[in-house]
Amino acid sequence: MKQNKPMDTRNWYRYQFFGSASISFPKEEKVITATIANISLSGMGLYATSPVGKGKRVKIDISYVDKNGRVRENSATGKVDWQKRFLNMYLIGIKFDEELSASNQPRLLEHLTWLIDTYRWPQPYKDKRIAIL
Repeated sequence: MKQNKPMDTRNWYRYQFFGSASISFPKEEKVITATIANISLSGMGLYATSPVGKGKRVKIDISYVDKNGRVRENSATGKVDWQKRFLNMYLIGIKFDEELSASNQPRLLEHLTWLIDTYRWPQPYKDKRIAIL
């Protein structure tokens, strides 16, 4: 029997992104530190040494170094869409509650715009919406 390949249903491009994330949980004092693997306007991929839990609501504090060498921070909220153990770590996919925006994550979006322009990466929307960056 022929097996179907998984279909990529994402509407946004993912971009390689170097940074760290502190994952916190509403009404809990627990914080998990993770490394950012990639980011899109609608979510991010993370590497963590502890599991987070599929379906958990989270706040992510995102830290990165901007083009001028300054450490910058922005935050977003979302939900753990998937989680997979890989050796001694966990690969985690976060879906943001809202797309990244200039009003909510101004420095992060500015940095992402700079990366897209500098490295000539594709515009964020796979469905060919009007480019906003």
